Amino acid sequence: MNSPASQPTSSPVRPTRRRFLVRSAALGSILILPHGLRGQGRRSPNERLRIAQVGVGGRGGASLSGLADEQFVALCDVDEKRSRAGLAGGKKSGPPAAQLKDAKWFKDFRVMFEQMEDQIDAVAIATPDHMHFPIAMAAIARKKHVYVEKPMCRCLSEVRRLHAAATAAGVVTQMGNQGRAAEGIRLAREWVQAGLIGEVHTVHTWTDRPRLPWFYPADFDPDANPQETPVPATLDWDLWLGVAPPRPYRPELVPSFWRGFTDYGTGSLGDMGCHQLDAPFYALDLGSPTSVESATTQRHPKTFPASTAVTWKFPARGGRGPVEMKWFDGTMKPPLPAPGFKLSESGGSLFYGTKGTMSVTSHSGSCRLLPEERMQAMAGSLPLKTIPRVNGGPFPEWAAAIRGGPKCGSNFDYAAGLTEVVLLGVAAQRAQARLDWDPVAGRFPNRPDCDVFAGPGYAYRPGWGV
Repeated sequence: MNSPASQPTSSPVRPTRRRFLVRSAALGSILILPHGLRGQGRRSPNERLRIAQVGVGGRGGASLSGLADEQFVALCDVDEKRSRAGLAGGKKSGPPAAQLKDAKWFKDFRVMFEQMEDQIDAVAIATPDHMHFPIAMAAIARKKHVYVEKPMCRCLSEVRRLHAAATAAGVVTQMGNQGRAAEGIRLAREWVQAGLIGEVHTVHTWTDRPRLPWFYPADFDPDANPQETPVPATLDWDLWLGVAPPRPYRPELVPSFWRGFTDYGTGSLGDMGCHQLDAPFYALDLGSPTSVESATTQRHPKTFPASTAVTWKFPARGGRGPVEMKWFDGTMKPPLPAPGFKLSESGGSLFYGTKGTMSVTSHSGSCRLLPEERMQAMAGSLPLKTIPRVNGGPFPEWAAAIRGGPKCGSNFDYAAGLTEVVLLGVAAQRAQARLDWDPVAGRFPNRPDCDVFAGPGYAYRPGWGV
């Protein structure tokens, strides 16, 4: 941001954005109010963060809602007309239309930065996975704070480069695995640390995806039997492709089905792993695994499989024993922990310890001891809540951190490790092999031919700064 003009010593000093944000950082948590008390009408324009939203549809709506107290100065989407229509007819709460009317619209994030770099404090990114890395890197290079939807990136080398860049720039970061700000994940850690289920040795986690409306059938080849389908007049297809290889427009890829294609997404594991694996990763301080392997249904070269089972092996650490973690998706499901137990359809995690079992629902929404009779018996003697809670969710948490408040739960120091675990599973899916992992070298020592899946692993089109 530009420095305020110097003031004569005899004149009163007017408040400016720069002085406000510096003062906010100095005061720290004093300025962090409960979300319900931080109404947009209670902040002057100088107090609101100036946000650029890249990707306005889909999860972009969550950013608009979660950051409604701030000021959106730029909205960037490769299909502006569709995005504008979505805002006009959206059901989610967000900034009132009057608050967005002055935001400038762009189709190309590079043009947005060229024209508005000095008018942006922070950038929220809600695009397909393949564009997370170039957009976030461009923002961080300009020292803008960054919120990026999960997963951070598509491959491990991108994650490490982005994490290093953010650390060097000193910006405030957050990945959009919103369960990291939830109550359930804190209970899981508190209960594990208190020894309620003994030493955890096994974790089973699952999701109901891939399925409609997010995934197309795994046997679909986007290059087979091409049809002359015109690009929608409002969509800039070349910008949507971004760093990905050129390909004729296919309606099967947008706006949602890109997740299942290796050129754009990371499959159901990349899509949901940062949600479902978050609780075990945090509660058990898992760190890096020593190996990962997968078993899948038929693998097609351009898509992710319809069903998968992935197994990570984590070494003993910090006085705790080793842990085996298994992931199930599609039609593959974990075994039931007890007769009559019903797996949540949307997904969750099961922790198996030497003294009991614990369940965490999808996105770390809730945490329960099993069987339910034990949960009821322990209701009055559960451990004290020692981990600070987040008021308002991950978006207000990010905004508060920018103002000098506590570090975000899914800041890149944390999110990079979680995303690496997820992407190692994605690499095992693509390699169709058991992979030993060297976290220092960032390579698979037993299968150097598979190092490409750690990264870079993708041929970037030129002109995108990566």
